[in-house]
Amino acid sequence: MRDKPPKSSTNSTHVQMLQAIGGGVSGAITRFVTQPFDVLKIRFQLQVEPLKRKSLNSKYSGMLHAFSSIYREEGLRGVWKGHMAAQMMSITYALVQFWSYEQLHQAAYQTKFFNDHPHLSYFMCGGLAGCMGTILAQPFDVIRTRVVAADPGSLAGSLKPVSGVGKIFKKEGIRGISSGMMMTLIQIYPLVGANFVIYKFCNRLAITLNGYFHGDPTPKHTIPGALLFFNGAIAGVLSKMLVYPADLIKKRTMLSHFQHDRKTFGSNPNCDTIMHCMRTTFEKEGWLGFYKGMLPTLYKSGVMSAFYFTIYDYFNRNITMPYQKYEQGLKEKEEEQKTDKVTKEKRDYEKEMKKENRSGVKKSVK
Repeated sequence: MRDKPPKSSTNSTHVQMLQAIGGGVSGAITRFVTQPFDVLKIRFQLQVEPLKRKSLNSKYSGMLHAFSSIYREEGLRGVWKGHMAAQMMSITYALVQFWSYEQLHQAAYQTKFFNDHPHLSYFMCGGLAGCMGTILAQPFDVIRTRVVAADPGSLAGSLKPVSGVGKIFKKEGIRGISSGMMMTLIQIYPLVGANFVIYKFCNRLAITLNGYFHGDPTPKHTIPGALLFFNGAIAGVLSKMLVYPADLIKKRTMLSHFQHDRKTFGSNPNCDTIMHCMRTTFEKEGWLGFYKGMLPTLYKSGVMSAFYFTIYDYFNRNITMPYQKYEQGLKEKEEEQKTDKVTKEKRDYEKEMKKENRSGVKKSVK
């Protein structure tokens, strides 16, 4: 991903389309790879009982136990449960996030303040882009969470992404399809903002160290893919650790009217409002309750962020940026032709004026 956008104040329509497509492709591939971790994360976050082997009442008592239980009870489909809704959510989110980030960063780069404070620009543009993507993708996130959390064989477990949104809206109204939105926005701004800042910082550090050891800094767009992947993973893990409790509260508030389809997983979290959810979680589970499911979440966040950034940057490097350079070349050629045309017209005009002056001199002599 470019640190410095082109000098023009806006991207062309074709470039913006490529940026959006790159985000969508990145979101789709990343979601397929990380969905099993997401299933574990949601199941752990919604389990009120402790995640310990000694607990006889717990449905799941660890990552391996959870994977084997899900596979045994629900088959391979259970490991990827809710994948269709999750794909709709991820494609929508990534498409909007990366597209809006590029436009916001392009606009911010035109101002002296953000040009002098690039990391603040990454944080603010990344945070705003994350919020925009979240608002549009939130209904699919609600569907995904309910499908993953539902009892095997229940009607809620077979909700389709588009029709499911309509069913929830009809039954629960706008509050149903936007449940957890406030908590999502509270956590997404610092999460995505920190994600971009850490990723950019790691990339710049790699360039600086390369220049220190080899004497010639490598251009940003030639950072090896493996290093981009590693930097993306670091960004994903560190940023998620900062906001994890908010993610847990968000998931629990999404299921405030869903207990009837979740009877085989033990106790249900009682979360009518954000404050009520925080209070009951602390009273029943203590401070550690806010960090339930954190291990699979960090695995997922590291892998997800690594794939997100690496795939998008590769798409950017090999498709969007070459087209942008081609477009810029055409623009410069057109401007050059216009300049040549103006210069030619000016010369022709000067020649005509000289001819008129000469003919005027001859007439006066006669």
